[in-house]
Amino acid sequence: MKQKLAIARAVLHRPSLVFLDEPTAGLDPVAAAGLRKDLAALAAQQGATIFLTTHNMAEAEKLCTLVAVIREGKLLAVGNPAELRARAGQGSLEDVFLSLMEDDA
Repeated sequence: MKQKLAIARAVLHRPSLVFLDEPTAGLDPVAAAGLRKDLAALAAQQGATIFLTTHNMAEAEKLCTLVAVIREGKLLAVGNPAELRARAGQGSLEDVFLSLMEDDA
């Protein structure tokens, strides 16, 4: 409940720029899906830019138009999900992430 309230307070005034760190962490699947829908609407209808940090690659693939993979402050890759998948020979964004983590190790 605290997570939902914090996010509601952050987007209540319809900001043009929002930073969210693991926004669906600790939410049940229904609440997480609702939040993803609300964030997508905020971006699409209000033109908001949303910076989202997440380890949930499926969520990043659904929500993000641009994805950056960063490890220990080093930018490993950046592009839209389709570009990143193509660079890794398709697969999922999670496959791309895991490949980048192995390559950088």
